[in-house]
Amino acid sequence: MPEALIVNKQPLKDLLIPDDFKLVRREAHKRNGEKVTVLRYQKNDEIVPNNEHVTVIVGADERLISYNRFSIDRAILKLPTSGNEVALAERIWDEVDPDYAAGLDYMRTDSYERFFIDENGEEVLLPIRWVKFAHRNGSYNWVSIGPGNQIIEVERESRWNYMRNRRATEEWNYDNWVLAREGKGPQLKAPEALA
Repeated sequence: MPEALIVNKQPLKDLLIPDDFKLVRREAHKRNGEKVTVLRYQKNDEIVPNNEHVTVIVGADERLISYNRFSIDRAILKLPTSGNEVALAERIWDEVDPDYAAGLDYMRTDSYERFFIDENGEEVLLPIRWVKFAHRNGSYNWVSIGPGNQIIEVERESRWNYMRNRRATEEWNYDNWVLAREGKGPQLKAPEALA
């Protein structure tokens, strides 16, 4: 049975770490000028880009900044019913940080896909409903909901570079961006942040 992610001694019951995952990497980076901790959970010690994993970013004050689950219970294939994803996303924000949630305004819901590479080297497409919010601090924030109402992403305090039509906030939670940052992969196209 998956375990709830614990952030700042608080279990977040809807943000799950698969029970066969373990913490394999802890790194310090800068995100929006703030020192953050990036945690990676997966089955094996060897990190293979875009493998099945969970990445969590925690701020200097221990608040959850982002949660990305590149893993899913594949027995559940149905996306949330149109209309209930906003209420679910709002509930997640209330669970993660009710004070911060009070400053959020719903913007829109879009359908996207994420992916990961399974242990057989097969690409697994992960359909999501991406529920986007604006915050009174000027940032963009979202919750992505996958099949069976599994929470796939939570991200807050994402900034936008309007001049470049790109995200301005660093993407330590996406392997392809990290590869580009390290000079091991191509620069990602807009709207992704410049590495």
